[in-house]
Amino acid sequence: MKNVSHQINNQTILKDINLTMEDGKIYSIIGPSGAGKTTLLQLLSGLQTVQSGECLFKGQTMEDVVVALVPQDYGLLPWQTVRQAVTAGAKLSQKKKLTQAEQEDITTLLEQMNLLEHQEKYPNQLSGGQKQRVAIARGFATQGSLLLMDEPFSALDAFTREKAQALFLTRWQVYQPLTVFVTHDIEEAILIADEIIVLSANPGEVKKIIPSPFKDKTRLAENRQSMALFEMILLLRKEIEA
Repeated sequence: MKNVSHQINNQTILKDINLTMEDGKIYSIIGPSGAGKTTLLQLLSGLQTVQSGECLFKGQTMEDVVVALVPQDYGLLPWQTVRQAVTAGAKLSQKKKLTQAEQEDITTLLEQMNLLEHQEKYPNQLSGGQKQRVAIARGFATQGSLLLMDEPFSALDAFTREKAQALFLTRWQVYQPLTVFVTHDIEEAILIADEIIVLSANPGEVKKIIPSPFKDKTRLAENRQSMALFEMILLLRKEIEA
């Protein structure tokens, strides 16, 4: 993102955003209310048009990039079963009938996300945690060059959220797409992301980009108990509140 600014109803939501993000990394976006976090994600996804500046992926405009989006409201269609929803994500990027190997990969994905026993269920038969995992599985199945997630675990209770985070990281290791996610949970931002992007508010500007102290994301339980996490939470709280 180069000098990206964005207005809504003549109000500047984002101002002079400059970000260079590396492939194969996870970035979290945090900041106070009104910082434009979701707007930034929508610009990356192409749901909103960049008004000023430019947004490029490996030199391409976003219109030419396959992007997988996990929206905050899950975005599940009531007439699709779990398997159909995840398969639809795969077809979106493949643009052809899936091979046997690709179908088997979907089965593996459902298994890794603890969804295999629910694969024939519809959204109204699923819990919030199950719906969230379906939305994330569909995002992975798309195999986009860019994976975007808006508050991916926010609707879950603490125990379910921790399990969903672990499942996400397990699957992410398979092909490690560049991932950007918005969260209000500072602990989550630190534990899952490689780098934390802190936005200031009114208008939203990049205040700081801070690396996570945790290189091994698979050791979630151990990292969650560490003093390094506690210290980083305090640091980020000061940055957000300042």
